[in-house]
Amino acid sequence: MRDYNAAVRIEQIPLSWQREQVSPAYIVGPTLTLRHVSLGFSAEEVARQYRWGFDDELQYWSGSVPRAASLAQFEADVRVMSRQHDLRRDRYAIVDAVGGMLGMVSYYNLNFEQQQAELGIYIGERDYWSKGIGSEAILTLLSHLFRNTELNTMYLTTYVSNVRAQACYRKCGFEVAGTMRKFNGRIGYYVDVQMRTTRSGFLAHFGRRPLTVHAR
Repeated sequence: MRDYNAAVRIEQIPLSWQREQVSPAYIVGPTLTLRHVSLGFSAEEVARQYRWGFDDELQYWSGSVPRAASLAQFEADVRVMSRQHDLRRDRYAIVDAVGGMLGMVSYYNLNFEQQQAELGIYIGERDYWSKGIGSEAILTLLSHLFRNTELNTMYLTTYVSNVRAQACYRKCGFEVAGTMRKFNGRIGYYVDVQMRTTRSGFLAHFGRRPLTVHAR
């Protein structure tokens, strides 16, 4: 099985990844919009994210929801994160016209040589769980990346017990690549499932999805 976490030292970022189009301000899909974190957050959106950090179930399944001891500290952390610039990762707020900001979707561990990256997503608003928001956000992000960049493979890992997430990922064209048994001091032994999708496979199924990109 291919190791999608293999580290490759790349000294120079390819010119093809230094375009504004790679990291646009807005990626607009059929039913929702992805807004780049550099555009900032309203006070209400910051308060939402702060609340999400204390949702134990959300933290268990995603493991990546930012958290701070106080709202003031969280606001400061958000300002810092919004200003960070790293071409090997990117983050977008998931925004619905009715519900507002519902979660975050990102890619990271971008490997320019192997043209692959790792996907991360969580829906913070519980009222929107199992409503298709996650799959729509993933399809919108991947439609942009596979059409407008040189990315060839997107991969992810999730708990083998997270059946709901796996169903979402399959809906977006991901296939199981393998499993791995791991240990965590908080939850003990568990099994991760690795999934992936490729440019050719994704575009064959979703290449005609409506998409509008607004550059920064």
